[in-house]
Amino acid sequence: MPHLLISGGTRGIGRACVELFTKQGYKVSSLSRTGKPVSAVEGVNYYQCDVRDPEEVSANVKKAIEESGAVDVLISNAGIAHSGLVQDMTYNDYRDIIDTNFGGLFNLTNAVIPHMVSRKSGVILAVSSMWGQTGASCEALYSASKGAVDSYVKALAKELGPSGIRVNAVSPGAIETDMMSGFSEEDKQAISEDTPEGRLGNPEEIAEVLFFLQSEKASFITGQIVGVNGGYLI
Repeated sequence: MPHLLISGGTRGIGRACVELFTKQGYKVSSLSRTGKPVSAVEGVNYYQCDVRDPEEVSANVKKAIEESGAVDVLISNAGIAHSGLVQDMTYNDYRDIIDTNFGGLFNLTNAVIPHMVSRKSGVILAVSSMWGQTGASCEALYSASKGAVDSYVKALAKELGPSGIRVNAVSPGAIETDMMSGFSEEDKQAISEDTPEGRLGNPEEIAEVLFFLQSEKASFITGQIVGVNGGYLI
């Protein structure tokens, strides 16, 4: 059975991925700050890990490989957002957002790439955001962190392609997850009205695209930022 390693696998898009990949027969290892959730998915190995810390990531990836075998698919999904005027953002806000959203991807890839290169196979996927492509008012740091993710994905795809490793990102639009909890119903309605499909997305729709991108059906796709936003960003 192939082995999926995912960060942020306890909620939202990450949880939807864990459920889908498990259902499809994958061995799944989830890294998150909270570790094993109360409503854990049966058969999944959960590890408490702060993706901002390279030593924690390295140690937990090593454990996951020892328990479930080589990582065939990595999904870097853990992310945080902080809304507000850029002039009100602090250095700690900057460090937390960048170190989680981009630093987490960097730490995870550093931990798995040597194993993938030695095997000449593997898939690396990142969960980005449409704001990384276009920028969002009052989401400057979040947008910057996701823009870094997009550039890193493209560069890695060029670097790792000769080693048989594909690298892509999914760039969700407004998805009904905890990250939207700070928005009022009026705000959500306004976003829905600005979306050609007239609604918010759901985590399962993002998970399905990620599953496709790691499959053999996507064997000639690499270095792409795949928008899944209901047409919000065209």
